[in-house]
Amino acid sequence: MVEVVIYRNPWEDPEEVARVTIEGEVSGGTPTAESLRDRIQDDRDPIISEYTDGRELLRYLAASYSNGYVMAGYDSEESRRVVEELNDAAYLDWVEESGLDTSL
Repeated sequence: MVEVVIYRNPWEDPEEVARVTIEGEVSGGTPTAESLRDRIQDDRDPIISEYTDGRELLRYLAASYSNGYVMAGYDSEESRRVVEELNDAAYLDWVEESGLDTSL
C-alpha cells in the first residue's frame, strides 16, 4: 500500500498519529487522524477539496506536515517513488495495474 505516515515528536520519541493511504483512507485514533478524516470528507475544506486523486493528497500531506513537532513521511521508498517520481502517464499505468481506486 502507498501511504504517508504522520509522527509526533519525530526526533526524540516518535509516535505515529495517523496513516493516510493513496485511496484517501485515514487510520489512527488520534486527534490528528480524526481531523484528517473530517477534512478529507468535507467538500468545503479550502485545501483538501481541491485534490481529486490520492497522489495529490499524499504530496500535500508529506509537504505540509513538516514543522519539526509533527512530521510526515512515506512508509516506504516505493511509496515515495509512486507519489514523487512517476510522471502522469506512468502513474496512470501504475493505478491501472494496482487496481486501486485513487480518486477522492
